[in-house]
Parts: sequence; structure tokens; C-alpha cells
Amino acid sequence: MISNILIIFATIVLFLFAVRKFSKSIERVAGDKLKYYLTKATETPVKSTFTGFIVNAIIQSNTALTVTLVGLVNAGLITFRGALGVIIGSNVGNTLTSQLIAFNVMAFAPIFIVVGFMMRRFSNPIKHYSSPVFYFGLLFLTLGYLQLLISPYLDSPQFVTFISSVHSIYIAIIFGIIAATIFQSSTAISVLAITFAASGILNFDQAFGMVIGSGVGTTVTALIASIVMNTASQRTAFAHLWFNITSVIITIIIFTPIKSFILSFNTSLSQSIANAHLLISVITAIFLLIIFNFYVRFVELVIPNRGFFHKTRAVIDSKI
Repeated sequence: MISNILIIFATIVLFLFAVRKFSKSIERVAGDKLKYYLTKATETPVKSTFTGFIVNAIIQSNTALTVTLVGLVNAGLITFRGALGVIIGSNVGNTLTSQLIAFNVMAFAPIFIVVGFMMRRFSNPIKHYSSPVFYFGLLFLTLGYLQLLISPYLDSPQFVTFISSVHSIYIAIIFGIIAATIFQSSTAISVLAITFAASGILNFDQAFGMVIGSGVGTTVTALIASIVMNTASQRTAFAHLWFNITSVIITIIIFTPIKSFILSFNTSLSQSIANAHLLISVITAIFLLIIFNFYVRFVELVIPNRGFFHKTRAVIDSKI
């Protein structure tokens, strides 16, 4: 029993490793071009939103992108308003993983692993792209293996009791926030929630709540990183947090009609959750774009000119 649990946790760790390596390899492949295009494509809110959508649809890491943005804003390469648009778009682009899971990309995972491994035998530029392909396959292969490991426990009374304790979307959202704060990957929590729903472990309310809540948990890294940076960087990190809080608020307010609308299409449970995730992200993005100037003023009000953490930063500077 203990050995099986250890194997399950080891598989989750391997999955998180694959998520991080995939994101890092994409960043490495993009290199300075990613930063260059981010600085050039943030002139207007709509343009920067589209940029954020495209970039995060590729790298699939809100945490990595937001931390990068905080650093670029701190360096003066991107304005706070430009970074705000990227954040809005990136949260929509991050829903792509949910769609991939719903379409059962796991069945093709071994192909990506083999192809990625073989690409390393070639010279550049083919070899240059081998790591993203390999880790993309490893990411979904570990998910498939995790499903196999967990399936025998679905009928366990203890497990059923634990899952039933997450009986409402409110508790599920809190669970998603805590889990994503610990693992620092909304992608990981979203994928696991949808995978468990497809396996019959979670229902729509539970899985969707965890997916929405996970977005809030991953904002911690950027918030911590911004403490020792300038005011604009702190505002960027806080804006990321507030986008995800807004998504949670919108979800709670319109959850019943959204659920009815999504389930009316009679798609699979995993596809329904992925579609609901996309829909809420799009609604939140449109809402914040409509009130963009008010959004900017709100963040500037919460984070004053000297920065919310200016005293903390002064203490750190004096220590150094």
C-alpha cells in the first residue's frame, strides 16, 4: 500500500518535472526573441493581450511568463500598461492545456517522446527543438500512467470519503488555490483535475472549481519576486493576482448559467470542463479590457508610487 502511494507521488513529481522542463525548454528555444517580441508587441491593450495569448499558448506557464514580465517591467523594457494586456491574454492562452487533455493527447505521448529523442541525434536546427518535443510527450505520458495507478483506488471508501468532502465549487476553488500555491503550477493542477474528472474521480463542480482556483495559487511566485523590484513590477504582479481573483468572482456569480450552458452541448466531462475554463477566461479578459483604464487605476491605487513593499525593499537593500 505504502509503496503504491510512493509510486503515485513519484509520478506526480515526474509530471511536475516535465511541466517545468517543457516550459524552460520553450523559453530557451525562444531565447532573447521572446523578450524582443514582448517589448515590441505591447503598444496597445488589444495588441498586448493577443501577444500574451500567443506566448502562453506556446510556453504554457503563467508563472514563468509573469515572472519574466515582472523582470522586463523592472528593467524598463515594458510599461506596466503593456504588461497588463499580456497578463490578460496569457490567462486565456493557458487554457490550451485543458483542451489538449480533453482531446486525449495522452494517446500520442509516446510518439512525441520517441520523436523528441530521435531529434537529438540530428544537428541543429532540428536538435535545437528536441527538448520541447520530448518533454511535451513526457508530460502527457506521466498523466496517462497516473490514471492507471489511481484507477484501482476509485472504489476505496476512504478515497470516496475524501473526495466527497470537496462537495461544493467553493471548497474546490479553495483546494485549487492551496494545491497550486504548493506546486506553483496552475497547468499541473488543471490537468490533474480534468484527468481525474475523466476517470470519474471528480464531478464537474469539483474539477472546474479546482481549475479556476489554481490560477490564484500560482501568482505567489511573481508577487514574491516583485518585492525587491520597482513599483511597476509590483503592480504587474498584483495585476496578475487580481485577474485570477476576478475569474473566481465571475465564476461564483454566473456559475449556474455557465454550467447549464456548457453541459447543454452534451460533450464529455473533460471537454465540458475545458470549455468552461476557456469561457470564463475569455469573459474575464473581455470584462477587464472593457474597464482597462479603471483596472490600471485600481492597481495603481492599491500599489502606490513608492511601491507596496518599499519598506521591505529598503530593509533588504540595507542588509546587502
